[in-house]
Amino acid sequence: MNTVTIIMAIVAGTATVLGAYCAKMLTEWAKKNIAPLVALAAGIILGTAVLELLPEAIELSPTWSYWLLGGFLLFFILEKFVVAHACTAHKKQKHEHTSAKTAVLGIGLHSLVDGLLIGLGFEVSATVGIIATLAVVIHEFPEGIFSYTLLAHSGVGEKRALYYSWLIALATPIGAIVTLLLVNHWSGSTIGSLLALTAGNFFYIATVDLIPETNKASALSSILLVIVGIMSVYILKTVL
Repeated sequence: MNTVTIIMAIVAGTATVLGAYCAKMLTEWAKKNIAPLVALAAGIILGTAVLELLPEAIELSPTWSYWLLGGFLLFFILEKFVVAHACTAHKKQKHEHTSAKTAVLGIGLHSLVDGLLIGLGFEVSATVGIIATLAVVIHEFPEGIFSYTLLAHSGVGEKRALYYSWLIALATPIGAIVTLLLVNHWSGSTIGSLLALTAGNFFYIATVDLIPETNKASALSSILLVIVGIMSVYILKTVL
């Protein structure tokens, strides 16, 4: 199972890199086709948080609600800090390099949590691990597009933006490996708390980052794709 976990984390990290290269080579295509993918990703992430992560967290941790809220607030604060810093740096040339570093740290931390989730998922069960990996992969691709675009326009240049995208991608398998090394020392309550934390992260991604982006597509297609994403998690949960 350890080998499978690491392989799945590498696959998830690769999705970030693919998104970055897509943004570099197919800029117009990425802009036109990102909204449907984002809607599907929002559904899968919501479904994973509600149908998989929260039930496990509630069963394992009596303080799951605090960790859920904490996970949401943590990434709200982190993203506000990164975006605000990036916007300031975009206006002021002397801060551009600092902005890139801040963006890499923020997005890299998010990818690290994704790796943590994959590692925890496979520790709970193969079903949770597979669904968690699917959720991470489906949102890492548009995240790769976003991170490359942000970095490329913060003054670091296209080559360095790709280099930073690789660093961000590496954070996912690193997070999974760290989880595998430490999980045997964690109690069931700790694992449940961390699952709730990542569920809060997923709620933030779906409701704040992804769903607003679906407004770029037609209302009907966005609603249908979100529902398809949720149903795909339900079907996987039932079949596996």
